[in-house]
Amino acid sequence: MHFKALKIGVALFSGLIPSMMCQEGNSSMPVFTPELNSMRTLSVGFVIFPGFELLDVFGPMEILTVLSAFNKMTLSVIAEETGLVPAGMQPYGPDDFSAPPTDFGHVIAPRVEATHNFKNAPALDILFVPGGLGVVTLEQTNNTSVEDFVKLRYASLEYLVGVSFGGATLARSGVLDGKRATTNKSGWTWITERGPNVTWVPQARWVEDGNIWTTSGTASGLDATYALFSRLYGAQPLNYMLNVIEYAPHLDPSWDPYATAFNVSKSNNSTWQSCVNPVTMPMR
Repeated sequence: MHFKALKIGVALFSGLIPSMMCQEGNSSMPVFTPELNSMRTLSVGFVIFPGFELLDVFGPMEILTVLSAFNKMTLSVIAEETGLVPAGMQPYGPDDFSAPPTDFGHVIAPRVEATHNFKNAPALDILFVPGGLGVVTLEQTNNTSVEDFVKLRYASLEYLVGVSFGGATLARSGVLDGKRATTNKSGWTWITERGPNVTWVPQARWVEDGNIWTTSGTASGLDATYALFSRLYGAQPLNYMLNVIEYAPHLDPSWDPYATAFNVSKSNNSTWQSCVNPVTMPMR
């Protein structure tokens, strides 16, 4: 009796294995169904640094905070050092250093607490890397701590998400080499120069290549987060949560009028007037 039950259990578990194996990206990483994801605790991390863009972090984090009311998650906010990290604009100047850095000390800079540093951060399933003009400052001060952390952790991640100027960090880390990606159209030239071995997609709200997701400008992080976590947990709980916060996500990853607004090459304005609507959810 017990032996028969054991055989059935083994058969059921072995039947799950093919559906859990990743078909692209990190081939060794399992892909969990929404049912399996609802039974496990997802470890999510956000990198921050002086001058990070607030909405790049708090847009996705808002969705995850609400979603975590019904799905187990842990949150780690990770920086070079633990403690309070300022957002806002850090001093930066021309890439050729032909002029001294501009001081943006007059710009408000909310501070966010980093719970972990790059050395003691826990194991992560998903890592978000934001942008912000601090990305430029990090490069001009030869601070590679963020891309070093990305490079170190990438192999163990299920998903890596680069939001806006965060695409420059991913490109500099080398994890985007040979992959398709997009990024903030207002900084298109500067960012794409950091990834000569990347196939940059000029008109996209977000791009998915294997287990790496990259987004366009700051607000697009909300849309990519919706798309990614709808895949992880199913659309129904995400749809309800987004209607609660009254945000209508863009569902088409190719929607990108900002490619035209910022004169990015190979773009068109065919979807300039497109409009979004609330996502559907069951009647209550």
